[in-house]
Amino acid sequence: MIDFLLISLIVITFIIVAVLAWVVLEQKKLRQDYEQLTHSVDRINKDIIGLCSAAISVDNRISENNEQLKTIFQKADEVDQNGHQYNQPYDSAIQRVRNGESIEELILHCGLSRDEAELLIRLHS
Repeated sequence: MIDFLLISLIVITFIIVAVLAWVVLEQKKLRQDYEQLTHSVDRINKDIIGLCSAAISVDNRISENNEQLKTIFQKADEVDQNGHQYNQPYDSAIQRVRNGESIEELILHCGLSRDEAELLIRLHS
């Protein structure tokens, strides 16, 4: 009976040693997997930081381009308004001619030369 008990203890000891060796091997595999995942997460974090930096740079460029476009549109509007302003003195002078103003009044109020005032009176009176 002692032999049976001794053999049982030896078998149980071998099983425990085998399970312990398996657990140690699995723990090493898990540690390697953990280190690989940690490395991957670090690499992904660096990629995200780079993408955020690039996005900020692109956003700044877009803002600069928007400001430039606003300036261009403002200048285009000014040019358009100035084009109308060049016609406005003559429009105003023509209206004054139709209302019966004289050459001297046109020269005084509209800043026209005498020849321009005479021509407008001949054409629009």
